[in-house]
Amino acid sequence: MAKLKPWYQVVTPREDLRENRPLDASEFAVHLDHIRLGRAHDDYVNPERFFERTFLTRSLLDLASQVVRRLSGVRVETSAVFNMATQFGGGKSHSQTALYHLAEHGDEAKTWKGVDGILKKAGVPNVPAAATAVFVGTEFDVIQGRGGSGEPVRKTPWGEIAWQLGRERAFAAVAEHDRQGVAPGGDVIREMLGDGPSLILIDELMNYVSRSRKMGLL
Repeated sequence: MAKLKPWYQVVTPREDLRENRPLDASEFAVHLDHIRLGRAHDDYVNPERFFERTFLTRSLLDLASQVVRRLSGVRVETSAVFNMATQFGGGKSHSQTALYHLAEHGDEAKTWKGVDGILKKAGVPNVPAAATAVFVGTEFDVIQGRGGSGEPVRKTPWGEIAWQLGRERAFAAVAEHDRQGVAPGGDVIREMLGDGPSLILIDELMNYVSRSRKMGLL
């Protein structure tokens, strides 16, 4: 009977294990807004490193392939809106991070581990680059909003999303709605989105809604 190799010769451990470094809990908590701003751990900010360390489960592969199809303009066997509901630590933010990197980097993603499988399942040849916006309810202040220093102050999720998607052009479409705290609809949303593909990622929304209700803003 052939002698089995030790497991550490078959699978290379992470560098923190190889170097006997203490585990940092922050390395295992995904925060979309911090990733967007480049403040998160490199395992999440660096897309190639992120995909190298991400196992594409059946659910994540299915989600990513559908989103890539939709951003490519394919409307069959996909949806414009995905609602992810899992328990804490169920992978929502990790899945959204994968989608964020794909949309932000477009065809550059072809060189990342597992993306060829996403394209094969999606049935499209390329990863479409898209305008992206990230709204995390725990980060957006209900009273102060976000902005200033040469940027318009955004007081609502719609104003913040518009600014991220298309800066002045997109924000102008919803500026009055943002000022009055009213959600836009119909033609205004289409104007805000523009002509190209867009990906909007929303996390921890109920946290923002709960704080807004306590302030009497909803």
